[in-house]
Amino acid sequence: MKKLLLIIIILSITSCKNDVEKTGTKKVFLEPNQISYDWQLFAVKNGISKDSVLSNDIQFINDSILKGKFKLDISKYEAESKTKECLPFRLKKKMFDEYYNEGFNNLGDLNGDKKEDYVFVLHALNYCEEGDSYYFTDNSIPRILTDSNCCHPSSIINIGDIDKDGKSEIAEYYSSCASRYKAITIYSLKDSKWKEIKSFSFVLNDKYFIDKDFKKLFRKTSKNNLEYYEIKDVNIEGKLVASWEKIKIQ
Repeated sequence: MKKLLLIIIILSITSCKNDVEKTGTKKVFLEPNQISYDWQLFAVKNGISKDSVLSNDIQFINDSILKGKFKLDISKYEAESKTKECLPFRLKKKMFDEYYNEGFNNLGDLNGDKKEDYVFVLHALNYCEEGDSYYFTDNSIPRILTDSNCCHPSSIINIGDIDKDGKSEIAEYYSSCASRYKAITIYSLKDSKWKEIKSFSFVLNDKYFIDKDFKKLFRKTSKNNLEYYEIKDVNIEGKLVASWEKIKIQ
């Protein structure tokens, strides 16, 4: 009976325009968006093979990927996904290794609770998300969603408590994978949300390398005040088109 129901659901999703309801003498064609989110989710879940899992399978992520080191809670993101009717997708289990071979990056205490916070990377949870996300080992710290598939734990750094509110500001190195033009974005944790303060250019060059020189690009000048070294380009002679810029964090 369950298999028969599953077949009916899948057929209704893939060929719903051929399914017809009769209302008097009129024929009403069912559009995909007329099938409820729960029905579609049921079909997706039951279409999973043994070598794959759903992109939002939190039990698999916690047990097989994080391996008990930390229990991630994605319930608030799942609630948002359901509201937007964003369905998860199937992902081969072996593909998870691509996201977790770099493990965790220790950022120190971000939110002032005297505990070390670590960052790690997760793939998109559903079709509405375009890229990876940065997650933190304190579930009260919100994730940082991106539209890139080139995220690494080392791409987030703690740049210190610039505004002296007891919470550290962070910087994210953003890469679109291909272009030599990158970006660095500064975030501040305000009211349990990441507030984007400023995004500036970082062009790949032979003088500064993001993996070892990231922290050289920032310097605190006083409370609420920060300077960052923006590398806008490299000229034909190989010299940096760059300057120190000022920013206030409040």
